[in-house]
Order: sequence, then structure tokens, then C-alpha cells
Amino acid sequence: MKLKPSNPNEKIVAKNAFLLLIRMALLMVINLVAVRYVRSGLGIEDYGLLNVVTGLVQIVICLKTILETATQRFFSISLGKQDMDEVRDLFSVSVRLSKELSLLVLLGMETIGLWFVCTQVNCPDSRYTAMLIVYQLAVLNFIVTLLQVPYLASVLAYERMDYFAFVTILEAIVCLAAALLVFVVPGDRMIFYAIMLVVSNLLGYVLYRLYVNRKIGDIYCQQIKSKELYRKMLSFSSWTAYGSLSAALMFQGNMLVLNVFVGPVANAAFAVALQINNAITNLGNNVIMAVKPQMVMNYSKGNFRQLNRLFLLSTLALVVVMGGIILPLEVWLPDILTLWLGDVDYMTIIFSRLVIIVAFLLMIGAPITIIMHAVGCVKQYHLMVETITILCLPASYVCLSLGLAPESVCWSMIAIIIIAHFSRIFCFWKYYLNRMRKSSLH
Repeated sequence: MKLKPSNPNEKIVAKNAFLLLIRMALLMVINLVAVRYVRSGLGIEDYGLLNVVTGLVQIVICLKTILETATQRFFSISLGKQDMDEVRDLFSVSVRLSKELSLLVLLGMETIGLWFVCTQVNCPDSRYTAMLIVYQLAVLNFIVTLLQVPYLASVLAYERMDYFAFVTILEAIVCLAAALLVFVVPGDRMIFYAIMLVVSNLLGYVLYRLYVNRKIGDIYCQQIKSKELYRKMLSFSSWTAYGSLSAALMFQGNMLVLNVFVGPVANAAFAVALQINNAITNLGNNVIMAVKPQMVMNYSKGNFRQLNRLFLLSTLALVVVMGGIILPLEVWLPDILTLWLGDVDYMTIIFSRLVIIVAFLLMIGAPITIIMHAVGCVKQYHLMVETITILCLPASYVCLSLGLAPESVCWSMIAIIIIAHFSRIFCFWKYYLNRMRKSSLH
């Protein structure tokens, strides 16, 4: 099929994609350097312990993801309709939800979460107190992240990708500085690094809030006029939460399972693999982030032709960009890891190889997820797809209980993700393609 010449919307997408790719390249370099120094400065055991404790908090990262996804989705639809009263109402609803979810996180983390850390985490006695302090800092860090969401989502919905790139790079530089200072700071190095993670997030929160208040004059907090809007956003968020929870349990849940069955050394190896996963996922997200607002706006306008065009372009871009990086990574991974981290063991290499495959399989389904969110069939979509995905955690538990090798957790993830992808394609056909066909007939 021959594509028509690009339109202004596609020029915006291309500009944003370029900015985000520059951001991604800089972040990847900064984060990879930071991981090397943190791992070396803390030592394998403390590095593994740090990732176990922060990983427990990261399980509820789904709350941040759902609020961000819901806010961006409703913002984009309202901006597509040019309804600024609704945009302001949405912003007020998202600020209220971020505060309510923060209280919910604090309650859960200081009861169930604290019990788990104190009784279940495999930790040397000499590091017990430090572990508890790091846990409390991780909880604080997550709450700051949650409060940041309405302002970050506003920046993204208005497609101010240049400012978004600037802030995220600045946050990464703070983390890199912390990684370099780990070697010379007096006192407990693990606690110091956890404090600096909070400082980095606080900086982002302040900068996003100042920008929205001063540069995006269209939105501000007001008394919520539409209770129906609050209900719709909460309903959308609750089903998106199910999807985000399955992803959190797959990665951070497996981190905890490995800690129970194998120990901190396996956690350190899996943490390195997750850093590679994050780098690949961020690469894919930059492609998706550039096209997402336009896809949702085109759906709200009923412009299916342009939406389908963006869907095809984003899917092709994901395959080409990610494939071009993943294939060389798989071939030269041992050499790359040695150059990056110094000495690496077999467990780190095998975890990294398999998690690269996991990251690719997950990202390929992202354009379908955007369309399902735009259509509004979040309940049907997430109930079908994520019910399968969430089986990764019990499958990993069974594998390790049977005495299989630690990397069996990754093999179970790959198998279940492939099965879930077939259900994702089925939902796309049933809830979008059929609806589009019926609209064209009328």
C-alpha cells in the first residue's frame, strides 16, 4: 500500500520522536554508566539487596502507571474535542486521585509491605537496619513519583517533549552524580544512594509543577464540576491497574521469588538484566510516546484512516528500531557486559539474554494497547490479556520449587507473554477492527 505525503500531525510526531530519541540515547548512556558504578560501589550483596527492597515498592508502580495513562488518555480526547473546561476538570480529578492513591500506598507499604520486608526478605543481620531505612526512602520516593503524575501527564498531553526530555535528563544526571559519589561518601553507601534517588525525583516534581503552573495556562486546579468524569476516570484506571499490576508482578515479583529461593546474588544478576530491560523499554516507549497523543486524538475525531496509518508506522518503527539494537546485543552480550560491568558471571549473562527477548515481546504489543485505551474497551482487553500475563509469577514459583535453574523464571515469562499476545490480537480484531468496519458501512 502506497502511503500519502505526510501531514502536519505527522510532522509533530516526527519532531517529538527525534527529541525523544535524543533523550533516550543520553539516558541510556547515563544509566548504564551509573549502574556500573553503583554495582561496584555497593558490592554485589548490597546491590542485590537494594533492588529487592526497592523492587517490593515497585510492585505498586502500577498505581503511577494507571494514573498517568488515564490522565493522558482523557487529556488527549478532550484536547481533540477542544473542550478546555473538561481539560481543567480532568486535571483537578487527576490531582485529587494522585493524593488519594498516595495515602493508599502509604497505608499498604507501612503494614503489609513492612511486614514482608521484616520477615521474608533474605538479608544478612548486619544489613538489617540499613535495609529498613532504604525501604522507607523507597516508599517516600514512590509517593513523590505519584504526586508528580498530573503535571507530567499534562506536559506529555500538550506534547512539550523538549521540556520532558530536559527534566528526565537532569534527573538522570543527579543519579549519575550519586553513583560516582558512592565511592567517597562517608557512612552507609546504600542509604546515601537511596536518599539521592529521592532528591532526583523531588527535583522532577518541582520542575514539572512549575512548568505547568507558569507555561500551560489552560489548566489549573478547580472544584471538580463533573462527578461523572471522576467516576469514568476511576473506572478506566482500575482496569488499567490490573494490566500494570501484572507487569509489576512479572518483574519485581520474580525479583522477590529469586530472593526467597536463591538469594541476593541472583537478585544482583536479575537486577542487571532489568536495567537492560529498562533501556530497551525506554527505547520503545520513546517511539510510542511520540505517536500516542495523535493516535488518541484521531480516534476521538473518528479519523480511522490516519489512526491506522500511525498504527502501522509505529509498529514498523518498533520492529526496525528495537530489532536493530536487540540482535547485536544478543550476539555480543558477554563482551558488552564485560566492558560495561567488568567481571560478570553466567547467571547475569543468561538472565540478560532472556530478558532482552521478554522486553521485545512486550513492546511489540504497545500500539494495540494504545488503540484499546482510545476505544475504551479497557475492561475486556485487560481482563483477557493480563489474566494470562499475571500467571508468570506463580509459574516462576513452581519452577523454582521444583528445583529448576534460576533462569527458568525467564523462560516461563517468555512462554506466557507469547500466549498473552495472541489474546491481545484477538481483542484488537474484535473491539477495534470490527467497530471500524461497521462505522465505514454507515
